[in-house]
Amino acid sequence: MSTLIVTVSLVAILTVLGYFAAKEEYRLKSASIVFLVVLLLSSSTLSTEWGRMTSELVDNDEDPHYGLPDLWDGKQAVCFHFPDGASPSEFADGRHHIDYDGTDFRTDKNWNSTGACVGGFEGFENGLDLLNAAVEVRPLLFALNVTEFSFGLQINSIGNVSPCEVYTCAEDFSSGAYWELLNDGAYSMTGISDLALNSDTVITWQIASY
Repeated sequence: MSTLIVTVSLVAILTVLGYFAAKEEYRLKSASIVFLVVLLLSSSTLSTEWGRMTSELVDNDEDPHYGLPDLWDGKQAVCFHFPDGASPSEFADGRHHIDYDGTDFRTDKNWNSTGACVGGFEGFENGLDLLNAAVEVRPLLFALNVTEFSFGLQINSIGNVSPCEVYTCAEDFSSGAYWELLNDGAYSMTGISDLALNSDTVITWQIASY
């Protein structure tokens, strides 16, 4: 049951209780007061849930937020794209959109990969900090395995998905695969530890092969 339905139901129940709890001549007034108070207290939740329900996906393919809910316009997001058949089962039906508070509110079944985007973040200046914040929203599903080098971090696996388990990696390194970092849709020229962010940066992780 969605948060919106729960909130509306709570408003209705408390209003009815307020009506019957008061003396007969004050019932309507009492119910009205309870309704207004509960509505004011829950207005933020109602607004957030309504925004999620009515959000549309950005359809401008030149916009870094392409395919993401317009609810996240001007905000930061992290996307994890998994190859077909290698995605965690929860994300195997398309690309899920998960708000910063953990609410999975929209799934794009027509996207060309499976996985999830976590968005709605604000104020992050460093790529690694934003990545960690996104992982913490669903720490088991987005669990990171990394190796730290002097020049930065190497992402070995995300969500227990390792590139060389999906693609063939030769022992002589003549062919292989890795988790590729995109910054606003373009290949990142810096590692995640050194990546400087804009107020609306979209970070994407996907497996690339060579």
